[in-house]
Amino acid sequence: MTTTTTDSSLRQTPPERTYTPEQLALFAEIKNGRTFDKDEELPEFYRKHLINLLWMQGDSEYSGSLGYAPWIAKAPTMQEKVLVAQIVKDEMRHASVIYKILEGLGEDPLTHVNKSDLGFKHPQDDINIGFKRIKDDYRVNIFYYGINYWTDFILFNFLMDRAAGHQLEDTLESSYLPWKKGIEGIYKEEVMHLTHGDKWVKILAADPKEKPFLQERLNLWWPRVMNVFGSAKGSRNDLYVNLGLKKRTNAEVREAFVKEIHELCAEVGLVVPEYREEDQPTRD
Repeated sequence: MTTTTTDSSLRQTPPERTYTPEQLALFAEIKNGRTFDKDEELPEFYRKHLINLLWMQGDSEYSGSLGYAPWIAKAPTMQEKVLVAQIVKDEMRHASVIYKILEGLGEDPLTHVNKSDLGFKHPQDDINIGFKRIKDDYRVNIFYYGINYWTDFILFNFLMDRAAGHQLEDTLESSYLPWKKGIEGIYKEEVMHLTHGDKWVKILAADPKEKPFLQERLNLWWPRVMNVFGSAKGSRNDLYVNLGLKKRTNAEVREAFVKEIHELCAEVGLVVPEYREEDQPTRD
């Protein structure tokens, strides 16, 4: 028999999601400060959802580094080539940190990476795949898109690295201690990446020749980034909060992210386009 929680201090879930008494007890223990460490036996329910999040992050970091790599050669100055190379190195290191945690949980990241096409980028420049998946891997689907212009690279720093930073911030308090420890360095480096994006958005927006294209590419990338937060109708994020794997739901993180982007764009005269979830292509 299953039941829904009546504890108002726990995140409420949609009527269709129900939990066993054991799962509700786990939520309560985590709310009261229970954590899990390396080599500790994990409740299977907890382990399943932890691994799901780790695979998503690991594959996204790995695919992201491959998407950035061509811009080492194509960056406009020698200094920028060095900075892009550092960002590529950071992203690959992030992937290795997460994959190492997965290894500790009995997963096999090396085999997965070798058989997966994590370097794949969709050949169509202006496509929006919405919430769809294209390959058999775990990356957030924004990493299916190609970074085709320097302006794209900058917007990826400005938008996606900022969105990732907001999401990683929650993991600094994760109930899984190896992940919490690993995120500390990753979070600091993501802040550096978005700072690079902020600097260049100001440079491009101040140039009358560059600003129209910057606005055009912002219009293209905005729904792609917003889709990273998933559907507002989804219920899994409440589950992650109850498991102590996230502090806020994606909707709450998205709200903070959107507010920040609107403020930054207003400073440089860019217009954040309207986003309507119902207009996005859905999963097949």
